[in-house]
Amino acid sequence: MEALVEGVDHVYVPMAEASAGFDVLVEQLGLPVLWPFTSFGTFSSGGVSLGSIKLEIIDSNPETPWSLAHQPPQVQGIALRPARPVDDGYLAEVDRRSLARSAPAHFERDGRPAWTNLYLSDFIGPSAGVFVCDYHLPEPKDLAKRRRLLQECDGGRLGVLDAVGLVIGTRDIGAARERWQRLLEPLAPVGALTWRPAVGPAITLVQGDEERVEHLALAVRSPETARRVWHDQAGTLRGFALRLVAG
Repeated sequence: MEALVEGVDHVYVPMAEASAGFDVLVEQLGLPVLWPFTSFGTFSSGGVSLGSIKLEIIDSNPETPWSLAHQPPQVQGIALRPARPVDDGYLAEVDRRSLARSAPAHFERDGRPAWTNLYLSDFIGPSAGVFVCDYHLPEPKDLAKRRRLLQECDGGRLGVLDAVGLVIGTRDIGAARERWQRLLEPLAPVGALTWRPAVGPAITLVQGDEERVEHLALAVRSPETARRVWHDQAGTLRGFALRLVAG
């Protein structure tokens, strides 16, 4: 069976003061900018590199799927990297796997096709979700550039090496595991509830009292130093569920 996705491309965090949150990541924590805080018409966001993935801070917007900000801030969108273009054949395979989806949503930049999002409507819950993001421009897909920029700044003040884990809470472990397996096939889980895709962090399901992303885990050079810096400098991101682990 041919894969639908290679792994996680990026995650986004909606915030009421999104530009201020982005400034914390860049100016206070020293993470490398992949794109500055920018208006894209229907939304505004800025992105930084965490190695294999991008962290996007996005303006709160109740009209966009999973983009109404929570307090404290949470990862509310998981963008998956498709294994092949999102065309008619891709959509047919999604449907064959009984994965409920939206129609493809097409976005442009400067009058050119930029990316296509395909929202998977039965993953996670009403306030957070999963979608496939198919970029039509080469730069946003450049994994080597993400890693190089992070290495050039020594991982910022946190000493980030890479994003290594994305933990998702669910009330129904059995149903969630079955959904994720259908999406990630032919990838087999490591243990009962963790998948390690080719790109991005491991995805792990845990029992929880609601459907949400529990935390994002980053491998860092010194967890003790990184935790102190995060606590002292987090600012508007205070309370964001970040786990800093030894790399």
